[in-house]
Amino acid sequence: MTSNETHYQNEFLYSVLNLPTSASQNEIRERYRSLSVIFHPDKQHDERTKDTASKEFLEIQKAYAVLSDPFLREVYDTLGEEGLHKQWPAALRLKSPDEIRATLKESKATLKQAKLDLLIRPRGSVTCAIDASSLFARGDDLDSHSRRLLHRLSGVGVSGFGVRHGVQKRVGEKTVVGLSGHLERGAQTSLDQGALMGTVSHQFSPRLHFETSAALFSPRILIARGTYSDNESTLSVATHFVPEYWYIFPPPTTVSYTRRLFRHSPTEGSITWNKTGDQVGFIEINVHSPEPFDFTPSEDFVLKTDNMNADMDNQPGSISGFGVGAHSWSYGVTVAGLSSCLKAEWAVTFFELALQLKAGIELGFAGAAYMLTGVWTNQQGAIATSVGLSTQGVLMRLELKYMHQKWTLPITLSPEYDEALALYSVVVPSTALILGYHFILKPRRRSQRAQYFLAAQRALEEEKSELRREIESTTMLLKETAKRHMQLERSRGGLIILEASYGPTCPDDEAKQLNLDVTVPVQALVHNSQVYVPGHRTKSGIQGFYDPAPTSPKSLRVRYLFRDQLHYAEIPDYIPVVLPLKDHLVN
Repeated sequence: MTSNETHYQNEFLYSVLNLPTSASQNEIRERYRSLSVIFHPDKQHDERTKDTASKEFLEIQKAYAVLSDPFLREVYDTLGEEGLHKQWPAALRLKSPDEIRATLKESKATLKQAKLDLLIRPRGSVTCAIDASSLFARGDDLDSHSRRLLHRLSGVGVSGFGVRHGVQKRVGEKTVVGLSGHLERGAQTSLDQGALMGTVSHQFSPRLHFETSAALFSPRILIARGTYSDNESTLSVATHFVPEYWYIFPPPTTVSYTRRLFRHSPTEGSITWNKTGDQVGFIEINVHSPEPFDFTPSEDFVLKTDNMNADMDNQPGSISGFGVGAHSWSYGVTVAGLSSCLKAEWAVTFFELALQLKAGIELGFAGAAYMLTGVWTNQQGAIATSVGLSTQGVLMRLELKYMHQKWTLPITLSPEYDEALALYSVVVPSTALILGYHFILKPRRRSQRAQYFLAAQRALEEEKSELRREIESTTMLLKETAKRHMQLERSRGGLIILEASYGPTCPDDEAKQLNLDVTVPVQALVHNSQVYVPGHRTKSGIQGFYDPAPTSPKSLRVRYLFRDQLHYAEIPDYIPVVLPLKDHLVN
């Protein structure tokens, strides 16, 4: 799984039955029968608990219906709740478990790619290139400061402009058609250049995708792209055919192959061959190695996810925001005659802040080139800024994306290699970012965190809360079972739950009032002087539990007797609950 949130969702039905994901069909059947005896509506004589019992019984029935069906269980384990709502072909059930698993993984990859495409592919873009080199030019001989400033400002102008826009329409389950156009004007000419392109995209299978585009007016051009991908590698081929230059063979073509290099590592290697015109073209070889990190303490309030588009208002996370993320190294070489170079890039992504920072360097015959980039994203868009230094000068690039629209502003600060100017171009925005984080973002995150817990307290303390009534009713239904278990355990000196609570692990003062009393539900779980609850998932699916603070790490705190000796344990959600243990003994 890519995040704890997804992991929890994919194990909720197991949590309803309080079973590990490795449970056998016999264990699932036995657990279903025992819970059905307790929560069956026909066995309820108290009208106050009948509605709650009916709701719990439906949850138990749903969990059993899915987990007792080998095919649906495989779908749920791979795709979660979302996979259960999809219509699967009957023939898929007849395949072997390995074939079913492979098909589901392909479907998962396709679904994930479709979501990513929807988020990051803009339907429109505007590019406006600015030449601001006169602001930083040297050797100004004008006699007054005001005249120098006016002279420098008068030299700033638009050096290029372009507009692109496109629309898409799905005409079948696997086919999409699109229409796009672009219009550009360069610095060297006042003539506009543009094209209107029609595109047809077809997904032949979960692995094979083909797309072709054609210019509807002159100049004529035909573009074809094909991609084949599996769990380990991707092969992509793109070619351009211009009827006017039919004699060039092969036509301009790009071939790219990417493969995961190691079975237990996300490191990828890629090789790209590009041929343009009648030239040999160039070859690129790259190795990309990402690595996640998590420096937050286990009690810190943070949703551990690789989704950079997290809603910060609903998931305020930790105070710093720098604890969870990923860093990556990329190395490569480009072989292209005198333009050959070595490349390296380092990137770090902070998931909670939705912030990515990148630094890159190229070493070639012409010299060294450097690039620094910062990207901030949210659910609707992104803001990116970068500064590049090369023999062609100093270039700053600003990008804004919002609702599939993109605006790009390349600004030429100097046409010459100017290290001092490049340094200032990085230091000034970086300083502004650090100050903004320290005086604005960090206090805001503290406030969000406190407000989150206070809101959860109000929901927990609301006497008329439907959820609170359901929990109380469920506890009443479990009291008789818990009482029988306690009497049996007391008679043989077994496991007796004295006190149990479930709530946030966080040390915040606002979180201390969110602990839920689960003494009765935990006692009802006791069987043969033992309690076992699998880890790495929320316990909100267990009867008598609920999540008082979603996305916050939570712990089960238990004080119990075993063989007439006092034990105490604080067990986070990511650790299985195993009672009794010698380590829990209170000295």
